[in-house]
Amino acid sequence: MSKKTSKRAVSSKPIGNSRDGRIACYHRDNYKLKDIKAKALACFVQIGIRHDIRMCIRMMPYIADPRVKIQGYQQIYDKLDDLNRLIRQRHILDENDLATIDLSWCNFPTLSRFFVAIQKHTFVREATADELRKGCSNISMLVRGSHLGDYIPGKKSYIDADEDDVFHLVNHMTPSAIQREAGVEASDIRKEKFVIVDMAAPVTILKQQFLKLLDRQAPLKLNNLADWEDHGILPYLDLCQWEKENGTKIKPQTRADLICRNSVNGYTAKKIDETTRPYAEKLMDQDGPVIRGLKADAAEEFWETIFYVREEAPDGNAEMAEEALARWFPRTYPYNLQDLERSAEVFPEHAVATVTVIEWMKERLRLESMKERIRKQNIQDRKSVV
Repeated sequence: MSKKTSKRAVSSKPIGNSRDGRIACYHRDNYKLKDIKAKALACFVQIGIRHDIRMCIRMMPYIADPRVKIQGYQQIYDKLDDLNRLIRQRHILDENDLATIDLSWCNFPTLSRFFVAIQKHTFVREATADELRKGCSNISMLVRGSHLGDYIPGKKSYIDADEDDVFHLVNHMTPSAIQREAGVEASDIRKEKFVIVDMAAPVTILKQQFLKLLDRQAPLKLNNLADWEDHGILPYLDLCQWEKENGTKIKPQTRADLICRNSVNGYTAKKIDETTRPYAEKLMDQDGPVIRGLKADAAEEFWETIFYVREEAPDGNAEMAEEALARWFPRTYPYNLQDLERSAEVFPEHAVATVTVIEWMKERLRLESMKERIRKQNIQDRKSVV
């Protein structure tokens, strides 16, 4: 399957045989999830890969835009033929599979945002003064531009009010609460939050309250990951992508024959349209409750693995942690090499210096696993204490 195939005209004759060599590889029996220990991490990684493949194809007309380039879609697109071949051969891709085509989880925007960056934590960090200032400015504009401006104390007009007056009105409200009160649609309320964290609190309490703050979703109808194999979530997504790229339709019952056992819950073409299709589409919505629930489950396995490596939970699930380290955690240099490579493309004025750094890293440093990195950090921490 080639990148060029996406430009072909739609075939007039749909495929009606599940043994057809073009699609037979997507048979449900090739997607073996039940024996995987770190199931949530594995499923999240598979969805992330498939989401970013879709996005890279969608973003290609805008590839010259620096905001698109910096996300890494060009690197995925350059390897698209190899990725499609791996999916046809391996179906459940792990970090070792990607290494054979010179890729890593760090090349995929969905996954690189999930795994911890080495030198800089993009999503878990202390807010800068500039970000706090912008946050305050946005709140002031929102209050003044909504009906809340009518309630600013002691002023006839919100135009006459200074910043102290504005914040006196809303000083006990969170930004999300202010947006709701100002009439912002729930779907448009910003998901970025400034979080106050007491780092002296016990880890168990921090984790409990942090998950509550993230508004973790309760398990949904098909969120039992053990059922993914029976419901055909991954082969369904792969067949849909194959249809788009090859311009060839697959008959509904042929799709059902490939992805679901008819003896399980009476799955037919109609049942797939009613159940598998909408659930798979929700998984492609990166801000939706289904993927957020899956991401929360994956985060729990992620932290269990980190605790295991740091020997903070020696009685934890060792088999799950060892599998996660071997298959689902990225091996990287001490810096995010993929970010540097994209920066060299997007900011040519710094390209020479950036490329020099990249070449130095490749020559002098070696790829490290998460286990190696954490244990090395623990040794450095102990030395600093001494």
